[in-house]
Formats: sequence, structure tokens, C-alpha cells
Amino acid sequence: MVCYRDIPFCEVALIKEAWERNRAFHEEISQFFGDLYAELVFEDRIQGFAVFDADMIKITVAQASDTGAVVGFCISTLEGVIGEPHTLYVRDEVRRMGIGRELMHRHLAWLKDKECKMISITLACENRGTQAFYETFGFRPNLLHMRLI
Repeated sequence: MVCYRDIPFCEVALIKEAWERNRAFHEEISQFFGDLYAELVFEDRIQGFAVFDADMIKITVAQASDTGAVVGFCISTLEGVIGEPHTLYVRDEVRRMGIGRELMHRHLAWLKDKECKMISITLACENRGTQAFYETFGFRPNLLHMRLI
């Protein structure tokens, strides 16, 4: 059984272990930019969210009911009428149980309730499975950002 709850930004350290797993996953799958993921530091990345007013950021954790362990999380923000789910992660051992889908539904509903006019997601191009997941919600590829290596 999984419990979902929104947490305030001051409790964001709760997701650090799961965030690190997500970072390591991206480091591993990246053919050309693994070193960029290797250099990411949780505290630095999360500090970028500190600028958001409490009502413009949503952080939801999915926790195992028996242990309280964080098995997934999602962070979304709203700037004006533009919303973005920035990070969605579910631990490998509990994937395909609807946790990611539930997190996305909650965050998309939150953005729509806030009268968001445009919702976009940025993801690594190597992360094909995640792209397919987002497409089930109606997202479609728009731009491709490329870097010189």
C-alpha cells in the first residue's frame, strides 16, 4: 500500500535518496552527457526551487504505508500561466503499480486548478520509456535541444 502526501519545501530533504537514484539512472542511460548528471548535487538543484512561493510549487511524495520509505515523488511549479512537472520518479521495485500515473494525475490536476494555460515537460532524449509514459497523458514532442560535445 502506498500513501501520497504533499510536503512543504522545507521538508524536501525527504526525497534526497530517491532523487539521487533518479540522478544515477540518468547518468547511466546518457550516452554522451553522463558526466553532467554525475556532477549534479541535490542541494544545488533543489535550491533552484526555493524561489517559488509556497502556492506555486507542489511536491508530492509516495510513501510505503508500512515503512514510510519514499518510493516516488513529483515536483511541479507554476510561473504565471506556465506549469511544469520538473521531476517525477518511482523506484524500480514498485514501477508498473500506478504510482507514477497517480503522481502525474495529482500534479496535472493541481496545475489545471491553478488555471495553467501551458504545461510542458523536459526529459532526457535517451529516456524513451518515460517519453512514452508522458505521451499517455497527451504530451507530444515539440523541440529537440542539442548540445555540442
